[in-house]
Amino acid sequence: MNTLEGLHMILSTHTKSSKGFSLLELTFVMIIITVLLTCAVPSMTMAYLEKAGGKTALEIQNIQDAARSFYLQKGYWPSSINTAPGDLESNGFLPSTWSPSSPFNNNYATSSTSSLFIISTNVPNGAQNMVASKLPLSNISGNTVSSTIGVPGGIVTPPVHVVTGTIGDGGTIPLPAGYTDAQCQWFIAGSTDETYDSSGHGGCENDQYIETHITTRTVSTYTHGDCRRGYVSNTVNYLGVCMS
Repeated sequence: MNTLEGLHMILSTHTKSSKGFSLLELTFVMIIITVLLTCAVPSMTMAYLEKAGGKTALEIQNIQDAARSFYLQKGYWPSSINTAPGDLESNGFLPSTWSPSSPFNNNYATSSTSSLFIISTNVPNGAQNMVASKLPLSNISGNTVSSTIGVPGGIVTPPVHVVTGTIGDGGTIPLPAGYTDAQCQWFIAGSTDETYDSSGHGGCENDQYIETHITTRTVSTYTHGDCRRGYVSNTVNYLGVCMS
């Protein structure tokens, strides 16, 4: 018997009886209602995010298409969506009934350079990836999702940010401001500093080895000899390449 059948049985039993609900029956009904709501609310929330997120991405794509048409006709990007005179709406590239707000009731913001047109908007937690995955050259910063297009017929090269530094064993490389782990790739190289002298006694070679590992920006680096008598913490140089 599932919870709905149990609830129906209680209600049916009460309908056939002249007695009121007992305290135990009322408690059971409240528990069932609470469980049903607990299960239903997350599903309803996710369905809302998916529907509104999909529509938000579609509206951004429509604005980008209108901006491309604007550029092809005038030779420069529109200044806004609906603020005359250099906007998309008053120039006829978007309907006069177009709303500058997304389905999440947040405004669309636009900016541009000579070769790029950027549109962004805020979305609730949980909807960022849904929206960004449907857009060209998208970027997520907190709750803000932005998408960039280039001059029609041109090639857009996303901005590249390179960082370098030195870090010790057990340290975590700082993430550049405005970037996520998914947008960055890290490279590490062992230091050539000699931390101890392997004498070669006891059948050991005079070689040393520097081992380096990186896991989610956390670095492990140490020096040891062939005999592996002990490990000495080391430092490494790192290089990071981040693309928005």
